[in-house]
This record gives sequence, C-alpha cells and structure tokens, in this order.
Amino acid sequence: MRLRRFALLSAALIACSAHGADATAFHAKVAALYSFEPQNSSDAQIDANSKRLDDFWSEVKADPKRYVPLLRRELRDERNAAFFFYDGAKLLLAVSRERKDQALALEAIPRADLRGIQPTDYLRTVHWFAVNGFNTSKAALRVLDYPDFKAFIPQHALTLGQDYCLIFMLFPMPDSNFVPALIERLGTEANVVSQKSILLALWYAMSPQAKAASARFVNDTSKPLEARNYARDLAQRKAQTNAALALSTAEKLKAERRKAMVRISDEALTEFDSLTVMLLAKQ
Repeated sequence: MRLRRFALLSAALIACSAHGADATAFHAKVAALYSFEPQNSSDAQIDANSKRLDDFWSEVKADPKRYVPLLRRELRDERNAAFFFYDGAKLLLAVSRERKDQALALEAIPRADLRGIQPTDYLRTVHWFAVNGFNTSKAALRVLDYPDFKAFIPQHALTLGQDYCLIFMLFPMPDSNFVPALIERLGTEANVVSQKSILLALWYAMSPQAKAASARFVNDTSKPLEARNYARDLAQRKAQTNAALALSTAEKLKAERRKAMVRISDEALTEFDSLTVMLLAKQ
C-alpha cells in the first residue's frame, strides 16, 4: 500500500513539474511573440509578426486541451504586452465556447492599446458580448480613451464615431448595467469629445439617474462650455406630437430598442432612434 501511495505521489509530482515547465515555456513564447505593438511597427514588421502569430494560433487550435489552461493563465498575467490581451482573448474565443472563458476574454480585451486594434473588429467583438448577455461596460468605455476612435461597417457604408460605437456596445444591455459606470466616468473625463459621447449615451438611457447626472453636468461651471451646451441641447429635445400616442410602456420601448441593437447597421440606428422618439414622449 505504501509503495502504491508513493508511486501515486511520484506521478503527481512529475505531472506538476511537467505542467510547470509547460507553463514557463508557454509564457516565454507569448512574451517573445508579442514583444511588439502594431501601432509602433512598420508594414514589413506587421507582416512578419502576423505570420508568426498565425503559426501560434494554429498550434494552439491543434491542441486546445493542452493550451487552453495555459492561455487562461497568460490572459490573467498583467505582465504581458498590451496587444496580447486582445489577440490572446480572440484566440481563447476561437478555441473555447465555455462561458467562463468568454468572460475571461471580455475582461482581458480592454487592457489592449486600441491604437493597435482594428476599430471595427473591436466594435463587433464587444457588441457580440453585449448581445450575448455579458456586461460590456468596461470594454465599451475603453473607447473613451481614444476620441478619434472610428469604425466602418462596409456592408452598410456606415461610419461610426466614438459616440455611436459606444451606443452599439452598450445598448443591447439594460441601461442599469452601464449608467452607473457612465456617470462615474463623466465625473473624471476631461476630453470634450468623450464627454459628449458619455452625455449622448446618458440621454439615450432616459433614466432618472442618467438625467440627474446630465443636469449636474450642465450646472457645473468647471466643465467645458461646449460640452455643457451639448448636454443642455440634448435635454431640450422634444418628441414628435404623434409619438406621444404610442401605447407601449417605457420599459417595453426600451426592450424593443435592445432588440434593434442586436445588429450593427444604419437600419438598426433608424429603428433605435424611432423608438427613442416614442420613449421621449413618455418622459
């Protein structure tokens, strides 16, 4: 019996040692492969790195049982390069359908420097999470750090600035998921473009909490006049007379807006705004 227990213990120690070596080697590979940021690289460097990353993806996808635990570990390791947190998260999404891995990927992607990320891909990725029941507030609000953030949807010849990218990444969710985060960010945001994006999202939310935060902003003379005037103009928007005849409740209208935002298109925006006009009539 003692020999059997000793054999089992020895096997466990060997397995742990092998896992540790595997984790060390994998971390070293990640550190080497992602020792660059696309926004600071030449086209030739990007092409060369893309080939190496394609090979890395193929290796991981060929043996997910071995690599998924290692990938999880690396996505939690804040020492890794910024670009890895986005590319590694997308890789995890490609090899695992587990909800916990999707949540881990969502937690990782806002750590990336969005100057090195294709904006439309970022928009579509975060929007997918919002549509599928995740709280995307942290990832969505990351675009506020980049006033020039802009995405293009070629199927609809639609260009979305920072403001409407934020709307599409938030409004598939109930507004209670993100209004507190928007209000907190509005208190510290210094860039006028990003302030306006937050104010627009708060106006669309049309909740008492959102309205109160916008009103405080309007009356805060320490805030930029341009942004305060923008908030004031939003607050003064009126509904069309016939919209006031809508029979739906405010909550039903908000639910219909969430349904409209499951797709990224000009038609979705048109429907979203039409429902917003009806909602405005309920205020």
